[in-house]
Amino acid sequence: MRYDVDTDALRDDAASVGEVLARVHRLRIAEELRPLGGAIPGGRVAGGLGQVAAAWQARLAGTRWELRELGRCLAAAADAYDAVEQTSRQALRRSSGGLR
Repeated sequence: MRYDVDTDALRDDAASVGEVLARVHRLRIAEELRPLGGAIPGGRVAGGLGQVAAAWQARLAGTRWELRELGRCLAAAADAYDAVEQTSRQALRRSSGGLR
């Protein structure tokens, strides 16, 4: 069985994940929700906005961690595939007396 792995594509995907992670870092849920507090004067919305913002921040923290791990794993997989390929090539050269 043989299969090819495009390690450049894995690294590109890791970079794309990094871009998404940067976008998630820029999300400011509390700031976006703040105007809702004044939208209905005397309403109960304002009191719950802090809790909603905190819940979203917690979820986003988890998402950031998962994205970092995904990017790290993609890059590590690309490095591992390249290392195996290089080691295999060197072993083949040695076994064929350096003719390749």
